[in-house]
Amino acid sequence: MKVRSFVEYLLAIFLILGMVSWKTSTPKIFLVGDSISIFYGPYLKTFLEGQVELEQKAIETLQGRTFSRNGGDSRRVLDYLKAKLIQPGFHPDYLLLNCGLHDIGRDTIRHALQVPLDTYRKNLDSIFSLIQAKKIRIIWVTTTPVVDSIHNSRTKVKQRYSKDLEEYNQAAAVVCKRYHVRVIDLHDFTRTLGPDAYLDNVHYKEEIRPQQAAYIAGSLRIILDENASK
Repeated sequence: MKVRSFVEYLLAIFLILGMVSWKTSTPKIFLVGDSISIFYGPYLKTFLEGQVELEQKAIETLQGRTFSRNGGDSRRVLDYLKAKLIQPGFHPDYLLLNCGLHDIGRDTIRHALQVPLDTYRKNLDSIFSLIQAKKIRIIWVTTTPVVDSIHNSRTKVKQRYSKDLEEYNQAAAVVCKRYHVRVIDLHDFTRTLGPDAYLDNVHYKEEIRPQQAAYIAGSLRIILDENASK
């Protein structure tokens, strides 16, 4: 299916679902993720316009520390949320969240993971506990695929492996289940787009980004409608 027709198909489903109005006020969603989310974020905001108030993590200085747009690994996301969640007036209805791609990075000398798997689990546990204590609902987005041969031939700065990614996504799924967190499986959706979707080692071509955003928008619509009906 051609890119344009595929996106139009996803948006048609999204708009049909959108005909069912929410029983509450317009939901507020705050998006925190890695550079993949930075690229699909503007499309997602466009697709949700008029139905969801979407705000994306920006460059921000909190408690004397400057945080970039990129959420980074789970340690950095945890540090950011510890500072962000105590800010007056910050209380979205939902936090659309992902971290993992930076966690699985391995240095090229010692081959050590940036964030070990057990630490990743503990960080997610702390992140989810912190968010839910503020009565904010979490929607988790799975980490997008890594193709070893593509990634590690296109960069010498950091190595990543699909086996690690699978383990980290599985670990995140376990934590999500324990906290009753809904999951949008961007990983499996993106994998169907094939290896030609990559722009470089991990990022995706311009025409892929609206497809990812449309998939997330449709998934959000389903989740929000289900929550509104409860």
